[in-house]
Amino acid sequence: MSNTQDTPNHINGLIESLVTSQDGTAIGYQSMGQGPGLIVIHGALSSSKDLTKFAQELSDTFTVHIIDRRGRGISGPQGIEYSITKEVEDIQAVKETTGATYAFGHSYGGLVALETSHMFQPFTKIALYEPGVSISSLSINWDWISQYEEAMNKNDFREAFASFVRGAGHSPLTRMPKWYAKLILRVVIRGNSWFKIKELMPANLNEHKEVQRLESTYPNYKKINANVLLISGEKSPETIHQTIQVLDKAIPQTQTLTLPKLDHLAPCNEHSPVEVAMHVKRYFLG
Repeated sequence: MSNTQDTPNHINGLIESLVTSQDGTAIGYQSMGQGPGLIVIHGALSSSKDLTKFAQELSDTFTVHIIDRRGRGISGPQGIEYSITKEVEDIQAVKETTGATYAFGHSYGGLVALETSHMFQPFTKIALYEPGVSISSLSINWDWISQYEEAMNKNDFREAFASFVRGAGHSPLTRMPKWYAKLILRVVIRGNSWFKIKELMPANLNEHKEVQRLESTYPNYKKINANVLLISGEKSPETIHQTIQVLDKAIPQTQTLTLPKLDHLAPCNEHSPVEVAMHVKRYFLG
């Protein structure tokens, strides 16, 4: 069960609301636009703010609800019993309150959307940009998880972040020595951008432990009865495109789309959200 926790606040043209998830955690989301309801679920190391431009491009056609997943933004903490099941309950709470029948998920948010869909079938259409599904035959080396956790225990956030970037497989830094990757990341990511990442790194660790735990459980998605659009960026690693192919075969009703010149972060504010939104809008309207 969920309930609206307070009166929505109007901030910068967005309507900010809270619902209470099943375990009592407050889950915040920001709404804009008019039309059919669409829940937007961000990835790891990000929050609702990172998908505002993407949402704005859709708001002339849909009522867009950008969720702050637990552990960031206006939502409550992940909690000591965190699992992706908690995230599923959070999406259900927002879905029950808003009545939205569409969903978009990016990266880990795509995994959350898939888990929600096979458990509860709440949506009629789902668009996913490079969902964070791990498949054993395509798997990265998960040793980076223990390296990340060890560095976090020593409060060496830069070391932990370098382990993540190299291990997650979305960056050319994957092929570089860690000392060099760490140096490059220190130069490129600093100031407010770094403080935001640093704050979310404990949550990021918990989330990727869930990705690892769910590795190769994708056959569960054959139960999904929604129509699913699977999007990838042309510049993303080959393992991403192979994962999309596996999901395309596993999920009963799918379409696939590869967007030229785009990479894993395309839906986010400083990348290519307008182009991604254009294709997502076309899909939902079609």
